[in-house]
Amino acid sequence: MKIITTMAIALLCFNSAQAEMRIWTNTDGKTIEAEFFTTIGDQVVVKDAKGKQLKIPMATLSPADLEYIELEQPPKLIINFTKQSNQRTRPTSPYLNEDPIRIMDYTFGAKVKQDSAKTYNHELKVEYFAIGGEITGDKNILLDRKESSFTPTRENDQSHQFKGKPVEILDYDMKDRRFGRKVVGNLITVTDVRGKIIAFNSSPTWLMTNIENLKQLPVGAYFDETCTRCYPSPPKSWY
Repeated sequence: MKIITTMAIALLCFNSAQAEMRIWTNTDGKTIEAEFFTTIGDQVVVKDAKGKQLKIPMATLSPADLEYIELEQPPKLIINFTKQSNQRTRPTSPYLNEDPIRIMDYTFGAKVKQDSAKTYNHELKVEYFAIGGEITGDKNILLDRKESSFTPTRENDQSHQFKGKPVEILDYDMKDRRFGRKVVGNLITVTDVRGKIIAFNSSPTWLMTNIENLKQLPVGAYFDETCTRCYPSPPKSWY
């Protein structure tokens, strides 16, 4: 059995929206409306509606505010897409002068590991999309999709790994032409308890750009580079 691993480090958080304005409450019950900016030591820096930065001791904030700060500063993650492959063949008809059909049994998976010793006591959802393509066409295929959840702790070495069921991919020759499917890419996302994607690994990058369309596709669907469902490429003339 052959094992191939595609690795990428997703060190930047994915956040397409601006920070939100919210109400911060201290232990005395006083409130302020501002957006989170950063933390410095034991203080949190926020910006009010006029853009003025204010420093607030974290020891004076409510539990809800402290949890919000934790979620806004997720740990850096190392994200790996894995695939195991096993090749076999299937004879063609004895009446055809063709090579045996080549079959690859792929098992796809994902591994996520925290890249720091920072404590983060919140559940993360990891989801992978395995992407295939036509050998004789330009359409993409959703080969497999699976999700799993974990909380990074010392007990699990702040990491998590899972995989799906084997996926059969055919590759064959007919009348001196090659047909079938191949593996061309993958997308892995990590989502926090708020449903916000905090890290990802995308190859090619347009998968992440069109993730909302990709999520709507069933396994086995054909799609274009906007992740919109489409028909397979039509067969070409033999003549």
